[in-house]
Amino acid sequence: MILVVGSTGLVGGMITGRLLEQGTDVRILVRPGSAYQPLVEAGAQPVAGDLKNPASLAAACAGVETIITTASSGARGGADTPQTVEIEGTRHLVDAALAAGVSQLVFVSTIAADQDSPVELLQAKAAAENYLRESGLSYTILAADVLLDTMVRLVIGAPVQNGLPVTLVGEGKGRHSFLAADDMAAFAVAFVGYPAAMNQRVIVGGPEPVSLRDIVGTYE
Repeated sequence: MILVVGSTGLVGGMITGRLLEQGTDVRILVRPGSAYQPLVEAGAQPVAGDLKNPASLAAACAGVETIITTASSGARGGADTPQTVEIEGTRHLVDAALAAGVSQLVFVSTIAADQDSPVELLQAKAAAENYLRESGLSYTILAADVLLDTMVRLVIGAPVQNGLPVTLVGEGKGRHSFLAADDMAAFAVAFVGYPAAMNQRVIVGGPEPVSLRDIVGTYE
């Protein structure tokens, strides 16, 4: 049994779909009001819970061999903050996984996680990674480069579709190995039970580094 946390998000949903297609038993942590019904119809087993509520995680982790989490406060708001989700929520999940005897936790993070970053979310991701590493739980950290599906769509795709000019911060020449969401999901699934990925932080990116200016040129 694999527990997916963050299954209603873009990458989490793709991970859940891939696992179900493989015939894997999948449990998903869901919150009231979230759009999880299509995943249930596809075969996922829902368990109500929230990373901010540690008492709700025991049932979710019971009988689970592997956990994959993509949970992030990045696109949320309200009570979901880097402190409550990335830092405290990850701590709650790791502690519950240890108590349940989970064999591996795959943590989908970012290559930019850094405790010295001026960005609170990236500081929190680094704190979550550190807690996981020091917990004694077998882990794989997927440190992904910039997500192609969201960044390029937001910065370039949306204004182009609306006939507006594209605005880049600075010169737009910094290069990134942009990664497609579906490829990120494929890596996360491939890491499950993979010996060489155990207790490793694996940096994952696309096939070649390109800049936003390069992508603008492709649009043109």
